[in-house]
This record gives sequence, C-alpha cells and structure tokens, in this order.
Amino acid sequence: MKKQIILLSSLALISFTFGCKKVAGPGGTSSIKGNVQCTFIGNNNPAEKEVTSIICNHANGISGSILDNSDYFLINTPGNSTNYYVWYENTNWLGQDPALQGRTAIKVTYSNNESNVTIATNTAAAILAIAGADFDVSRTNDVITLTNKIAGEVADANDVNTPFVIDVLNQGKNSGGAGANSYSGPAVDEQVYIIYGDEDFYGENVRTDAQGNYQFVGLVKGNYRVFTYSIDTLTSNFTLKQIETSVEITKNKEVVTASDLKVVL
Repeated sequence: MKKQIILLSSLALISFTFGCKKVAGPGGTSSIKGNVQCTFIGNNNPAEKEVTSIICNHANGISGSILDNSDYFLINTPGNSTNYYVWYENTNWLGQDPALQGRTAIKVTYSNNESNVTIATNTAAAILAIAGADFDVSRTNDVITLTNKIAGEVADANDVNTPFVIDVLNQGKNSGGAGANSYSGPAVDEQVYIIYGDEDFYGENVRTDAQGNYQFVGLVKGNYRVFTYSIDTLTSNFTLKQIETSVEITKNKEVVTASDLKVVL
C-alpha cells in the first residue's frame, strides 16, 4: 500500500511538472533582437507609362518633309514583348515592306495629295487595329498621342526616315527605380511583430529605433516567428506582403539575434 502511494505521488509530480511546462510566450528571462533594413522608393517613384507624340508632317512643301513610299517609324513596348514598325505605301505605286526582323508590321496607305490630318487619322486607325492591345491611341488634328498600356522602361519611338516629329511626352519608368527619392538603410520607426509558437496571431509588437533595431524581452524557451511588412513591387497597386523569420530560444537568459528583415517601403 505504501509503495502504491509513493508511485501515485511520483506520477502526480511528473504530471504536474509537464502540465506546468511553459510554451513560447512572455514570462521568461530571454529575449530576441534583430534589425530591419529597407529600400525606400517613396510615393513619387511608382512605375510610369511612356507617352509619345507623333506630328504627321507631310504636305507642308518644305524640302525633305514629304512622306516617301516605304518610309517607316518604330514604336516599342516595355520588355520588348512586341515591337512594331509603321510603314507607308503610296497608292500611286507599289511600296516595299521594310520587313524588319523581330517586329510586327503596321501598314498605312496614303496619297501625295492627302493632308497631314488625313495621314494622321489613317495612321492612328492602323496602329489601333494592329497594336491596340499595347497602346492607347488618340489624335488631335495632325498629332497622334500613343500611351503604352503597360508601365515601365521602354525604348523610345524613332522616326527613322519619315518626316514626322516624334517626341516622348512622359518617359516610361519601372517601379522602384533609382531616383532622388530612393534610399537604402535602416528602417526607422517601423512596426515589428512576434508570434508565439503555433499561434495564428501576433502576441506583441514593437517599433524599430534610429538604427533599425528592435528587441522583444521577457520570453520563455520555445519557437517564435518575427515579421514586418513590405511593399510587393511585383504588384501594380503596391500591396503589402509579410516578411518573416523564425527564431528558437533554447535556454533561460538567452539573447537570440534574428536574421535581418529586408523590406521595400
């Protein structure tokens, strides 16, 4: 009987010991510290669409300004996904397609007695018919305005051998490109969050200091996840994504340094 009491007492003690074992969370003597580094692109540096102006000079009587048979100009898209050449065939004789390798042809027919406005009207219609998936096309009198539908860096349009005046009204830019507002260094005053063990929600949050450092104190042994938020530059509307690192505390009074969190802001 005495042995049974001792055995039951031992089992109860073991059960109590394991039952009182602390899981990841507050109430301990250990801490987690780390650093957040950022690339700041700012609100003034989003991706931009290229806008191009094409003035259809033809019938102004100035030497060298007459549109010739088989003349062409070039228009381009970001990433060179599909590039085009716009070429002209005079209705009075057979023109020769330049047949530029790696480019899609856009043919425009014209006659010598047509006005600049007519040539601009026909050119805009031809571009819209063939390249409407890549460009928004508008026209005012003899001026055509092309806007790339996809934002980003793009090779500028080139008048090649036409008498047209081609000018870039807005330069295409990739998001996050280097500029006056770009910055790389510590992420200052950014929120950092910690998740205890397998919990679904964060248990505590702190802010980084002037050097981008943060620290969570008073933690027990266990597994933790530390995270912050970053702009997702692969999305057009700059949605946020979670940047996370995992940390384990294995003993009391331990200071664990987490991997750096690198974000875009």
